[in-house]
Amino acid sequence: MMNNGSNKNIKVELTELEDLVRHQFKNIALLEEAITTGSYATEHPGSSDYQKLEFLGDRVISLILAENLLVSKSLDEGKMTFLKSELENNERLADYGEEICLKNYIRAGEKKETISRKVIADVFEAICGALYLDSEESIRIKEVKKFLLKFDIFERIKEEMSSRGEFLPIRNKFENKFREINRCNPEIDFEYSSTGEGHQTRWKIEKCSIKDIQTGEYVELKGVKSDTGFNNKKDAETDAITQAYEYMEKRGWKLKL
Repeated sequence: MMNNGSNKNIKVELTELEDLVRHQFKNIALLEEAITTGSYATEHPGSSDYQKLEFLGDRVISLILAENLLVSKSLDEGKMTFLKSELENNERLADYGEEICLKNYIRAGEKKETISRKVIADVFEAICGALYLDSEESIRIKEVKKFLLKFDIFERIKEEMSSRGEFLPIRNKFENKFREINRCNPEIDFEYSSTGEGHQTRWKIEKCSIKDIQTGEYVELKGVKSDTGFNNKKDAETDAITQAYEYMEKRGWKLKL
């Protein structure tokens, strides 16, 4: 249980965060829950972590982005799906969180400097979920949208739509580039690990390898692995492929130098 000093500190921090979010919470417990990690909740019985609010916030952000992408008649469903995923991926959300120094307000069992960007992204989504629930039903989406406007997210949508020459997921880009240089499709092998259970399961890539067409052996891409856990295998693979693309670029797309 927190002492009076701790209670005072969290009240001050929540007030500061309200100013950054530009919303005065009627139910401040929602904001407190949104910034509380599982590790903190485990150490402090009675606390609730951000998992449920993150789940809700993720869906609300997706809806808002989908609505704004829909206004462009130049984008088909496939392009809208890809662009939406680019704008709401964990790296983007972590960037938004860092713009308001969100790490300073997250309650975690570990030291603040060790809080991962994945957790920052999760908390950002949880805050969107908290905003949604704390607002009157008729303006819930409007309140979350007002928060997202702080990060010029809709201007970024316009920039992305005007600058994108191709709308290909990173895996397709990787496969196309590999095939261009090596005259064959890459056969990629991942080694996974997981922690947690049910909807709290987090997946990591421990090792990423590509088959050498000449020897038939798989060559490990040294250093290509997950630093943080992901909600599903697909997201973990996407993170690994993004790293693999940079790895192969530096090696001229040759498995063996």
